[in-house]
Amino acid sequence: MKKYLLCLLFCCSALTAGIPIVNEYLGPTSQLIEREGRQRVEKKLRKNGVNKNLEDFFDSIGALEDWGHIGYHGANQGYRVYQDIIRFTLEEILEISIRDDFHFFRVPGDTLLNLNSMSEFVKYWGKDKVNNKSDTRAKQLLSLNFGLYSNYDEEGSCSIYLFVKDKSKHSVNYSKQIAPFYKELGISADVLSNLFKIARNFLDEEGGILLQISENSHFDDEKFEAYNFLDDQGYPCKKAGYRWGPWLLSKHFECLMTDQYVNSKTNIAPQLRLLMNNRYTLNPFSYLSVLRYDLYDSETIVEYEKAMREYIKNIGFDSKKVKKYRQKLLDMWQVDD
Repeated sequence: MKKYLLCLLFCCSALTAGIPIVNEYLGPTSQLIEREGRQRVEKKLRKNGVNKNLEDFFDSIGALEDWGHIGYHGANQGYRVYQDIIRFTLEEILEISIRDDFHFFRVPGDTLLNLNSMSEFVKYWGKDKVNNKSDTRAKQLLSLNFGLYSNYDEEGSCSIYLFVKDKSKHSVNYSKQIAPFYKELGISADVLSNLFKIARNFLDEEGGILLQISENSHFDDEKFEAYNFLDDQGYPCKKAGYRWGPWLLSKHFECLMTDQYVNSKTNIAPQLRLLMNNRYTLNPFSYLSVLRYDLYDSETIVEYEKAMREYIKNIGFDSKKVKKYRQKLLDMWQVDD
């Protein structure tokens, strides 16, 4: 409770959004190492099966953290295939170009994903249900760690453990998740088993995927403040997505950049959640950036993507339904055709 109050007192503007960009950015990964000590962190990583040879790889990722950095999500290769089926279908069938630094967390256009801010989420569900303890809310929220090594002492809550061990926090039938999307396009869901089979021919080694997520709303902000987008689209939490403390996410990032945090006199939330919605976080034209990492060589990934795209190009679909869905997405994203 003492540390909780210290952080609240330090972040005296806890209920106001954004951070004025006036100083050098200090990311959650480097700050946690400074706070915990690299030796202690690495000892725990080795114990949980993270090879020392990956140290430089992780350092190169952490070095990219800058203003607007949000966090990390680790998952298995099944989630990668799910993301790629969505992307390749949008590009090859709906003819919508997706930028390289974006990946879909959920199927865009899903009618359950139309809560466009955390205030709408709270209004819809009620304050006592701000968590991911139902199938619908689990779909509407994405769990993230602030830094690469956040929760390094909790195997099931650390993104890099899920990445290294090719695991996701929960078991998901990805074909079942995509089937309604394909049905709306007039595509038989039977093709999904073939797509996952193609993927397994290439993605048969150990290691999952690691997503590094950031936003750049500060470039369009009149006051040049960071994290206004995130404050509207996410919240700090503990396990199961229960809210942690009263202040906004921007203030957690502000706190972790202080000496108080490094000296363990103040804490930030253990985790954060990002709201999944069609308008903003499932929108490739939004402020959001999503970089994806894996342990495969680039040649394998090129061949995998080529095979997946080739198959999708030859799938039968209903032209009228595709046109209708395409327009629905462009309207949700507020983009002119």
